[in-house]
Amino acid sequence: MSGQPPGPQSNGPWWRALPALETRVPCGPDTHPVRWQDGALGLPAHPDPEGEVVLAALGGEKAGCIEVAAAWHQHADDLGVMAVGPRDPADSVNVSWEDVQEFREAGPGRFGGRITRPHSQPMRRPGPPAGGTGLPPAGGSKFSAAAGAGLFPAGSRRVPRRPIPVGQAEEPERIRAERLGLLALLALGLEFQMVLSGTVAAAWADGGPRARERHAHRAALEAALTGRLAPAAARWLGIDPDQVDARLHDGPGWGGLELSGTGAARHLRAALPAGWLAAVWACGLTVAGGHLVVAVQQAAWPDATVLAVPEPGRDPVLLSVRAGEEAGRKAGQNADKNAGPSGDRAHWEVTGVQPAATGGPDEPARPSPRPSPRPSRGEAD
Repeated sequence: MSGQPPGPQSNGPWWRALPALETRVPCGPDTHPVRWQDGALGLPAHPDPEGEVVLAALGGEKAGCIEVAAAWHQHADDLGVMAVGPRDPADSVNVSWEDVQEFREAGPGRFGGRITRPHSQPMRRPGPPAGGTGLPPAGGSKFSAAAGAGLFPAGSRRVPRRPIPVGQAEEPERIRAERLGLLALLALGLEFQMVLSGTVAAAWADGGPRARERHAHRAALEAALTGRLAPAAARWLGIDPDQVDARLHDGPGWGGLELSGTGAARHLRAALPAGWLAAVWACGLTVAGGHLVVAVQQAAWPDATVLAVPEPGRDPVLLSVRAGEEAGRKAGQNADKNAGPSGDRAHWEVTGVQPAATGGPDEPARPSPRPSPRPSRGEAD
């Protein structure tokens, strides 16, 4: 059993800028490797996972690796992953296999394991769309990541959200199984958390299996986009992450950026496609050489060619980037079950800069369009 990539991207699979990943998970009395490569999750110790699933359905014990792979497949397009997962490489959601086991053994509503997020940036929900895919109005309201997932209460990251009062019906087994699966996926560590989030984002991006349903889930996707753009913009511009709002961009080109205000009152409004979350953010490519990366034109680990903006209002340029030596060393090591790389997870070094081509009919990305005017106070959002 394996989790397959959710669909092609306009410039190749979104994951081509990523190396293979491997970690170990508890499986019976031992630990077994779980490997992600070329957009798919594999189980090297289980050559016939489908057969094992059949045996488990007939009453046999399901192996831990099989449970992880099944959970990956189930949550590969689950927007709840975007709500509880990391928003930045320095924002790992710390779940141990002991937490997973505690939840497995606890009765409904009794799990008390702590799930921590050491450097979390809040997710924000942009204001209501003003029609089309224009840039969001300034000052979007705060959005609780926990509320979006329906799993963890704010602050403590405990599950479930509320204990079930004595005398009420027990939590349905299906919901408990889904929560157990998501906990197991978070226990795989930061690298896998980022890749899973990218898999989900790609499912909702153009070419993905859920792309046609994107409009109905726009608020959740824009909250995920804003929550992940904000820490990147803070590194890029030194701006307060709370002063960043993003909307989904649909249609040709990569979107747009607008910076308003001065000093501490600066506010960044952005419009980016859902695919940005997969091809750029999940690959650790958000900021390179002092530029904000807005699209990936081509990639083959450890090299990539990206479209990047030096500052808001400037035309983008093409950057040739290469994963640094530290990233390469980490890619060749098996990930510890609880250890993740630092905030420099994917340190990309710029190896070349050139102007971006414009005007061609097959052009994969275009310079930022002029943002639509912000509504006045008397106009509806």
